[in-house]
Amino acid sequence: MNGAPTSDTLPVRYGGFLLRAVAALVDLGIVWLFAWLVSAVLGVSFLAATPEELANTTILHVLISTTLFGAWLYYAGMESSSMQATLGKAFMGLYVTDRNGMRIGFLRASFRHWAKILSGAIFFTGFLLALFPPHHQGLHDMMAACLVVKR
Repeated sequence: MNGAPTSDTLPVRYGGFLLRAVAALVDLGIVWLFAWLVSAVLGVSFLAATPEELANTTILHVLISTTLFGAWLYYAGMESSSMQATLGKAFMGLYVTDRNGMRIGFLRASFRHWAKILSGAIFFTGFLLALFPPHHQGLHDMMAACLVVKR
């Protein structure tokens, strides 16, 4: 043999922490833009709300609820789509799969999204787990049996 690989499959390259962090910042910007648009529709200054505006808890609750709902649909919808990535992940050349390399469904993507609450609960320790090989999985990835892979 000439030393060439006999397999037709390429080795899997997992998305490392820095790539995922940059992707998360891009996605955070998108969610913030959405929140800003919702706040503009509601007539609330997104970053500089006055005490009077904050006293109107109905508007504040609508803003928070709409933003959380929109973020959930964005993350779960994009990661379960044929793109398998949010815009930030796609920008960084990453995508989300199950452990077999297959596209995840909306329910699993939703579970993965809400599991990020636990990943961030104690000083973001669950996210920091993605620093370590072999699969560079965060706690939410482990809980949802998902991988973030480099294209």
